[in-house]
Amino acid sequence: MSTPVHALPLDFLWGWRRKLRLKLSLSRFLQLRFSIYLMSLWPMWFTKAYIWILARLYFMCKPGQVNTIRENIARAMKDRKPSEINKIAGGVFTGIIQHYQEKMFNGFLEMPKFREFLLSKVSFDGCERVLQDALKEGRGVIIATGHYGALEFLPIYLAVRKYPTVTVAEFATERLKKIIMQRANGDGLDIIVPGDVTNIMHEANKVLSQNKIFVTQCDETDEWRVDRNHIMEFLGKKIHPDRMLNVLCKRTGAVLLFGLLHREGKDRYRLFLHRVPDEGHVPMSVRTLKFLERYIRKYPDQWYEWKKYHSIACAS
Repeated sequence: MSTPVHALPLDFLWGWRRKLRLKLSLSRFLQLRFSIYLMSLWPMWFTKAYIWILARLYFMCKPGQVNTIRENIARAMKDRKPSEINKIAGGVFTGIIQHYQEKMFNGFLEMPKFREFLLSKVSFDGCERVLQDALKEGRGVIIATGHYGALEFLPIYLAVRKYPTVTVAEFATERLKKIIMQRANGDGLDIIVPGDVTNIMHEANKVLSQNKIFVTQCDETDEWRVDRNHIMEFLGKKIHPDRMLNVLCKRTGAVLLFGLLHREGKDRYRLFLHRVPDEGHVPMSVRTLKFLERYIRKYPDQWYEWKKYHSIACAS
């Protein structure tokens, strides 16, 4: 009797495996129709376990990506010992998995339970006054954040707290887009989808003119329009920062805040907000990236864009 392995067409399987490896990322796999359907039925703890197992298997099949992240951390954190680098890298992979868990909760946890989860697990102490004072000025508020901590929860949390919030998001599938848009609109969160509008800057201007909160990401290097007139150091690399944040601030006169939703432990989060001062000749984008860099150096495991460290360094 032939074994199952010998009975299978190995050349075909190798080609299929190679195609899967090249084209199907963990994010896209989790957003496949059957995966979304299953997660919409399961309890929260089972969904978390499902994502954890799939993510661990994914990284086992992606040793090159694992090594790249570890090497990038070592390049940026030259003052850390190899044992510390390994510990940080382990924390980064855990954080990436948590990010996908949070993304799926955002899409599929029943809304009453999700609202209760956010209101009970996210701490806003001390920073809410910063946001309230900014809104009182009536100029609109830009919250620049990064790929850090529980980014997926930040805009929806503000909307659940009844703050008029708008953010920009792209979706891997139309099905996920429909689900998220319906849920977000039900809680007062407006989402701008780049493919659905002709000019994101124009939409942001409208939002801020209505004294709303516009949440954007300051480390989305794929979308940067680099400012050749300024250079800065970010995580040990000389780069030209993005200029669009400066343009948006000047056009609208909005108050700029830097914000991060920091993980503090198992299902516990704290929202940090800082007002970015508009003074001197230093661009707002530079000041914002310096805030982000400060947090990354202190909590490197919470930034999950280490795989793009090279592209940030090449932004110059």
